[in-house]
Amino acid sequence: MTPDTPEFEIIEEVVADTVEIKQAGAALVKADTVTVSQGGVQSVEARDVSVSQGGAFAVSAERVDLDNSAAAFISAETAKLRNSRNAFMVTDTVNAKESVIGVLLAGTIEGSPDVKVDARSAAAFGAGAVVAMFLLRRLFKRS
Repeated sequence: MTPDTPEFEIIEEVVADTVEIKQAGAALVKADTVTVSQGGVQSVEARDVSVSQGGAFAVSAERVDLDNSAAAFISAETAKLRNSRNAFMVTDTVNAKESVIGVLLAGTIEGSPDVKVDARSAAAFGAGAVVAMFLLRRLFKRS
């Protein structure tokens, strides 16, 4: 570490009403409200989750707010992303600006997220894969 690099502490499990993580990390956080700033969390279960300039692997919450952050998996009632990245999201409503979402299953999409795979394209891909498998099995049927 260089002298101007802050030390980074990782906490295994945190259970509380309100959790604030700054320049640190935690493996598992269970709380009503979780705020992460320049830190990371492996798994979060909360009512409200806010991540700013940080990251999370798995987030399960009523409301999620990502700002200049990344999350692998999000399950939420509402999600708000600003200049953030997400791999897989299931939500009722997403509001995203200048953000990339890999796979999105959402009831309402607000803003202009860059979605790589949405529910319609996932269904079309699945149907195409089933048809292809059927045709290949018929073509290469063993006698």
